[in-house]
Amino acid sequence: ALGCGAHLNALRRTQVGALTTAGMVTLETLQASPAPLAMLAPVDALLSSFPAVRLSEALASRFLNGQRLALGKEDIVVPEQQGRVRVYHGASLLGTARLQEFAILAPERLIAASH
Repeated sequence: ALGCGAHLNALRRTQVGALTTAGMVTLETLQASPAPLAMLAPVDALLSSFPAVRLSEALASRFLNGQRLALGKEDIVVPEQQGRVRVYHGASLLGTARLQEFAILAPERLIAASH
């Protein structure tokens, strides 16, 4: 602390997680694009720092219904460390969950799929 007043004229974000300025586009460029969705990063690009858990179809259905899952006896790869994970069925992001003690997967945020 300098002990004097100050103010900020501008603030420029240069990175969010793995996303950097190299992949950024302006809102004007996005709006003018004939294919704006092709310019957007996938949702899970923001979650790439979290370990991934891939569920079977049966477990994915239970997960999407908000059920906690005991993964200890399931035939899937479970991260060793507890904490937040991203959850998939195949290539589809289902949401995020908290991996708890005894390999319990507790849903946190679910992603609605558009069909």
